[in-house]
Amino acid sequence: ACETACNRNHFDEGLSIRALERYASDHVDLADVTPPKKRENTGRKIAVIGSGPAGMTCAYFSALLGHAVTVFEASSSLGGIPRAGIPDFRLPKHVLDREIAQILALGITAKTNIPIGRDITLDSIIAEYDACLVAAGAWKERIPDVPGVELAVSGLAFLRQANAGRRNGIGTKVVIIGGGGVAFDCAFTARRLGAAEVHIVCLEKAGEMCATAEDIRQGEEEGICVHNSAVVSRILGLQSKTSGVEIAEVSKFRFDGNGKLAVQVSNRGVRLEADSVILAVGADPDVGEIDPHNRISLTRRKTIEVDPDTMATSVDRVFAAGDIVTGPGTVAQAVGGGRLAAIAMNNRFLGLTPGQGVYIGVRGDGPPSLRTYPGTTEQHVVKYGEMLNLDFFNKKSRHRTIRLPVSSSAGSFEETDKGFGEAEALAEAERCFHCGHCQLCGNCVEDCPGYVLEMTVDGPKVSHPEECWHCGNCRISCPSAAVAYEFPVSMMV
Repeated sequence: ACETACNRNHFDEGLSIRALERYASDHVDLADVTPPKKRENTGRKIAVIGSGPAGMTCAYFSALLGHAVTVFEASSSLGGIPRAGIPDFRLPKHVLDREIAQILALGITAKTNIPIGRDITLDSIIAEYDACLVAAGAWKERIPDVPGVELAVSGLAFLRQANAGRRNGIGTKVVIIGGGGVAFDCAFTARRLGAAEVHIVCLEKAGEMCATAEDIRQGEEEGICVHNSAVVSRILGLQSKTSGVEIAEVSKFRFDGNGKLAVQVSNRGVRLEADSVILAVGADPDVGEIDPHNRISLTRRKTIEVDPDTMATSVDRVFAAGDIVTGPGTVAQAVGGGRLAAIAMNNRFLGLTPGQGVYIGVRGDGPPSLRTYPGTTEQHVVKYGEMLNLDFFNKKSRHRTIRLPVSSSAGSFEETDKGFGEAEALAEAERCFHCGHCQLCGNCVEDCPGYVLEMTVDGPKVSHPEECWHCGNCRISCPSAAVAYEFPVSMMV
């Protein structure tokens, strides 16, 4: 989402923010980094249900803010979807292990193999802890109403087994139902497990698929055959095994308010041979075991309903974040939700009202500092139209990351995308507009006709405000739209 919103998209191509952040993470020497320290113990206790991106992010920031945190995980390993559902060729597990270790180093307690609702109840957690975050993800896979569906394999179960090292052969011909990221992950995994022929059958037209352009491009490179505007009408069986599928051409489809699919078929009867059929048509949250008494309000999509500003649920002191709130989303979205939930819980402990906010500053060598302020002020995001001096920049194409050639990547679980090398990272970083942030270029100081500004080691400074003509030269000459001011009334008469 940040790359889509990048102002550089209006100039040439958006900045490769993900690859730049990855380069910094891949090449940092942790021995040279002083991590933020925890604040003094507040005496508050927080329970986090689920150890995926939302849950672990909330745990991290809550611990930094001085609260005692316990994470409850239903499975035997921490990590959620990144652990169980994202293949190694996308996310090597040693990277996930490193991130989780850094979080646990703050003194967080993690309890695995504890499904909430069976081994421990939500009521007992509420009674023992000052606040609780529900971040259990979306694991209940949707099952399409298709004859023979019992012969198909669950997509998440397939990926979970592959991630756990149980990579038994699934045959040479595989059909995958679905058109999103999970479907392509299943397709790429099937290819790496030896499938010579992989088909994806999806409802959407070409160009309207839920999968990213990057996934679609990789699928083309690896020879994945995509059947757009199509639906599997029947899964064919032979002695309790799949022998193929029948697919039909779709002329129109829609989902009602409850997510139920209605399909209009224009042509039937095309058959694809298949040794295995994998379901990847989406997943929903399942709050039933966690909240058997239905006290937590849900949306029509069966996700947990929360206050968008506080992430609070209908149950006092219970918050929620991640896929269980949004439905299946990106890791970045879940991380953002977990951080917002941690701040919201802390605000609750501080006794702040909805009309108040808190500024949290983190120094490299000390604990976070808190400063409350009245009211909530939206951060100004600089738009492309505010950039008044784009002649400062040259048009340059977005740099591509280093990728394994298909000849070797399609047969291996080695990480496909190697990220940037040093030269690519430096060149891509130079493309940044630094929207709203001073680059210390000194243009404003040089172009000020009244010598009002002075360049200091900390950047430009208004040294003689009484001499300012309000001519606007500083604003116009800034290449990053980092200068803003208000005209006095006397200048407008």
